[in-house]
Parts: sequence; C-alpha cells; structure tokens
Amino acid sequence: MHPANDSTTLHANCNKTEPKDGYDLPVYGLENGSFYLIHIPAIVCIILSFICAVTAITLSFRFKDYRSFYTKWSKGERLIVYLSACDGLFNFCHLFDHIHMAITRGHVSPKELCVFYAFNNTLFIVAQVLVVNILAINVFLIMFFNKNMGFGTRDWRLLLWAFGLPLVGCSLSAAFSQFGPNGQS
Repeated sequence: MHPANDSTTLHANCNKTEPKDGYDLPVYGLENGSFYLIHIPAIVCIILSFICAVTAITLSFRFKDYRSFYTKWSKGERLIVYLSACDGLFNFCHLFDHIHMAITRGHVSPKELCVFYAFNNTLFIVAQVLVVNILAINVFLIMFFNKNMGFGTRDWRLLLWAFGLPLVGCSLSAAFSQFGPNGQS
C-alpha cells in the first residue's frame, strides 16, 4: 500500500498541524514572501475606506443640523450615517491590527490586545452587516407590500439589533476564549 493512502499516516499528519493557541500558526504570507504584498495594499484600502466613511459622515452633518437627526432627517440619511459609522469604526480598529502585524511581522501580542482587536473588528463588521440586512428587508417590504418598517423612537430597534446582538455575541466569544490569532489578519 502507498503511504499517502494509508489512513493512519493521514490521521497522524492532521494531528501535527492542529493549532494549540493560534500563536503556533504561521502568519499568512511570511512563509512565501508575500507578507508585505498582502499587508501594504490592505492598509492602503483600509485608509481609503476610512476616509470615505469619515467624509460621508462629515458631509451628512455639514448640510444638516445634528439636533434634528431623529426628527427631520430621512431614514435613508440616517442609514448612511449608521453604515458609515460602522465602516469607519471597523476600519479604524482593523488599521491598527494590520499596522501592528506589519511592524512586528508576526501575530498581535499580547493576546489581550489581539482579543481587543478581534472583538472590535467583529462587533463593527457584524453591526454593519445587520444594518444592511434591515435595509434590505425594509426595501423588500416597501417594494412588495408598500410597508415601511418603523425603527422606533430614535431608531432604538435598529440600533439594538445592529449593536446589541453583536455585542452579546462578541462578549460570549471573548468569555469563551474564541478570539485570538489565527494566522491571518
């Protein structure tokens, strides 16, 4: 029998690569020399996206009074601010993650800092996904049933869904040590 077909050999090889804490995994791109080819464009894209998010928020508030955000702004105008805020916060946190890895050419350490980055990155990207989810459902309801979703006074339902659910999920993930290095950024 050929050794590559031996199930015992395959099982033994699988056990050799099982990660213990994430720090034993190689950082993606270091082994083949593509580390900076990955991180430098990522940092540039993150900065450009952050600039766009800040610009969207700045222009939104430049032409509208912030005191009338919940009373005179349309739902669409508020959603642009929410989406831009989620994107900007995610990019702000993710930028430091990439810069840290680019400088150290390794995993983010100490682990608590890695968990902090992972917690915030996950929180803000999931919040953005959930805002988009509600936006899509609202558009569907308007188009097919001529119904417009109510987000509650000061958009509390939307904000609870978008930030409350990810906050609970991220808190549970952190409590059960599910955040940490995984070899990727």
